[in-house]
Amino acid sequence: MKLLFFITKPYSVPILSPIESYCSSIDQIEVAWFKAGSAKSLDLKGRILETTADVIEFDPDAVIVPGNVVPDFWPGIKVQIFHGLCEEKKGHYDITGFFDLYCTPGPQMTEKFMELGEQYNTFLVRETGWPKLDLLFPVPNADEKKITLGLNPDKKLILYAPTFSPKYTSADDLFGSIQESQFLEHEWVVKFHDLEKNATIERYRTLNSDLFKIIENKDILPWMTVADLLITDTSSVAYEFLLLDRPVITYQASARFEKGIDITEPEHLIGAITRSIEDPGEYTESRKDVLSDIHPYSDGQSSQRLISTISNVLQSDELNRLQPKPRNWIRKKQIRKIVSQ
Repeated sequence: MKLLFFITKPYSVPILSPIESYCSSIDQIEVAWFKAGSAKSLDLKGRILETTADVIEFDPDAVIVPGNVVPDFWPGIKVQIFHGLCEEKKGHYDITGFFDLYCTPGPQMTEKFMELGEQYNTFLVRETGWPKLDLLFPVPNADEKKITLGLNPDKKLILYAPTFSPKYTSADDLFGSIQESQFLEHEWVVKFHDLEKNATIERYRTLNSDLFKIIENKDILPWMTVADLLITDTSSVAYEFLLLDRPVITYQASARFEKGIDITEPEHLIGAITRSIEDPGEYTESRKDVLSDIHPYSDGQSSQRLISTISNVLQSDELNRLQPKPRNWIRKKQIRKIVSQ
């Protein structure tokens, strides 16, 4: 089986890397990458295809995509695996007309896409879990991992990961409270979204110290595994962090308020931090309830389920029973332009 990973954003790499790692252990699977958009300049290991002619020659059985669009004229079934667990953002359930198979992370998303599948009858839906989270398991020893990351194992570590969306981001509102909170002498690491404004990042750089640093690495997972507390807003990282059963503070969340302490005013942040550190198990049962809907898998085997699902679909005749996809000329023209640049 030949698989092509199609990426247009840098944040797609950590989502696909566990799949590549799993596939590397199977002789019968070949993997290649195609980079476009803001991911084009990334330095990736492995086989890289650069043109549509390369893709046609490679002749993939499936094209796996964390984004919303994919060249419809490429060979292989088109598989959507999503770029986050969050369904709070506008357009999450938009059907773009590019995909043959949606591989969902958990029951809530599965149910909604199944309903859409019955409505459109142009794609299949299978629940596999989200491959990116495979790397969380087994969870490493936090103190040892902190040392390897250059952190102090004797300090509580706060991970701050705001979304970039101007409508939802907490970065501007919380800056003053985060600056004020430094007297608590906890250790902080900040992971900005790839699309965050430079002005915002530079503002936070003014807080740099032995106890405050900005993460430059594209992959947030190593820092998640050692964080004692996550602060975020509507970013899907909140749902990823729930698998570790550690406290989450959200700022003006728009859904699933029960996943942790949700504050609506910046001045409530320091109190929420203290409360979370003193009672990390306060929301344990609520976290479990949310995960049962969003992502019930903690076995680190979502990549394996994904590959098995793709293989089974390829060997069945289910795709032949689907209706033709809509023509969607405008989006198809846009994607042709993206992959030709």
